[in-house]
Amino acid sequence: MSEQTMTLLQAYLSNPRTRRTLNKRPGQAGFSLIELVVVIAVLAVLIVIALPNFQGVTDDAAASAGKKYLVDAFTECNIARTRGQALPSVTAPTINGGTFTQTLPIVCPTSSGTVQTFTPSLTTIPDFRIDLYTGAKTCNIARSATGYNCNSGRW
Repeated sequence: MSEQTMTLLQAYLSNPRTRRTLNKRPGQAGFSLIELVVVIAVLAVLIVIALPNFQGVTDDAAASAGKKYLVDAFTECNIARTRGQALPSVTAPTINGGTFTQTLPIVCPTSSGTVQTFTPSLTTIPDFRIDLYTGAKTCNIARSATGYNCNSGRW
């Protein structure tokens, strides 16, 4: 070997990155099987804890959207009545996760008794009803689970 080749080899071998690579023993790189099993076990526990919290999110969203429409429909009718304007029609939207009793346009009422109801698909969430003239809100306690604000038949 020439002297120049020997100098390049020495420079390569004295490089810190090359030294780290050469100093590793076989089997020293990577993770052990026990470390991988522990990581998988921790992830499994986290999934088991977190999954139930996310399963009811769409049902809650549907219930909230239905209640929001009911309040908006009453508000729209009430504003038109207060301003002495022609009473508008309110049309129930399509909500994935529940249905309204009246899907055709409802002309805002001039007296109490016109009720719109939202029935969620999930049977543990109560039906929500609103009188479009008085704004009286009621719900079906028999279907209700805790946490859906159906206390004494009101929401």
